[in-house]
Amino acid sequence: MEMAFPQNAIKSVTLEGVVQDNKTGEFVPVALHRTTAPLDLVHSHYMARPTPAHASVLLESVPVRPPSRLPPPGEAHLHGHLGSFIGDGNCSIVFALDKPLLDGVSPDQRAVPRLVVKIARSNRLVALAREAWFYDDMECLQGSSIARCYGWFEVDLSSGQSVPAWSEHPAEDPDEHDYAIDHDEVIHPDQIKRTKRRDVLSVLLLERLGDKLPPGPHPDSVRSDIMDLYLEVSHLGIGIAEGVRRHNTLAAPHEEPCLPSLISPFTNRTHCWRVVDFEFAVKTNWTVGQFKLTYYTAVRRMIEESDSEEEDESADADHDPVYTLSGSENSGLE
Repeated sequence: MEMAFPQNAIKSVTLEGVVQDNKTGEFVPVALHRTTAPLDLVHSHYMARPTPAHASVLLESVPVRPPSRLPPPGEAHLHGHLGSFIGDGNCSIVFALDKPLLDGVSPDQRAVPRLVVKIARSNRLVALAREAWFYDDMECLQGSSIARCYGWFEVDLSSGQSVPAWSEHPAEDPDEHDYAIDHDEVIHPDQIKRTKRRDVLSVLLLERLGDKLPPGPHPDSVRSDIMDLYLEVSHLGIGIAEGVRRHNTLAAPHEEPCLPSLISPFTNRTHCWRVVDFEFAVKTNWTVGQFKLTYYTAVRRMIEESDSEEEDESADADHDPVYTLSGSENSGLE
C-alpha cells in the first residue's frame, strides 16, 4: 500500500486558482515542473574534534544521505485546484489541494492522498529550496516522523502574471532578504541567483497532516513521542532546534484518503506526530546524544506551554544558526 503512490510519481503539476492575469483579473492554469535540488545545494557544518573527549559530542564525519528506496521517477501529471488557506509563516503560505486528478499512472495507483501546496513567498525562494533538499535527505523518515513530500515544482511567471496569495497573506517584511541563505557557510551559486528573483512560483507538494499540537501541559507519553521525532532526524545529522514550536508539530494524517504511518527505521516506533518546516535546518556531525541535550529543554517547554507563551516565543525568535558547542548545551538532562 505504501508504494501505491510513491513520492516521485509526479513529474509535473497544473495548478488552478494560484496565478492571476493582471490584465483580465482572471486566474489562469499554470504548469509547474519537478525540480531536483543538487546534492551540494546545502553544505554541512562540520566541526573538528579538538580533543578526544569531543568524541561524545562530535562524529568523525557528517552522516551521509541514505540511498533512496523509491522506484524510478514517474511520468504522472497532477491537476488540482488551490483549496482553503491552512496557514503561513515567514517563508511560505500553505493551502489545501482540492480536486486532484492524476494522469500517467496505472489504474491501481490512482489513489491520491490528501495533499497541501506549500508556496514560497516571492523573496523566500532560498528557504523553500533548502527545505526541498532536506526532504530529499530525510526520505527514509517520510511517513514516520516527517511528512511525505511529493516533490518540488517551479515555473517562471510571465510578465503580467501575479500570485494573489503573496499579497493576501503578506510577510511582516516582504522586502527583507532571504535569511535562510545565512544558514550556509558555503553558498551554492543557485541560491545566490534565487535571492535576486521575484518572478518564480515555487511550491512543495506535501502530505496533508492533522492539527498542530494543542496547548499543554501534555502527559509524558506525548513528550516521549515528540522527543523521539527530533532524535529520528538527529540520526541523519540534521538539526532543527530553531523549529521546536507547536505549530511545527502536527498530528499524523488520519482523514481519508491517506497512507498509513510507517515504523521509524531508527527507533522502531510508530509516531502519532510529525515534525515540519526545515528551511532553517542544518546538517552537521553532532552525535544524537548532543542533539538530545539541545532539544530536551525546548521540547519540555513546548509540551507545557500555553497559546500566549508560544506567541511570545515566536516573537522573540531570531534566525541565527544555533549549532555551537558553547553555553549550556550539556545541562538540563537527567
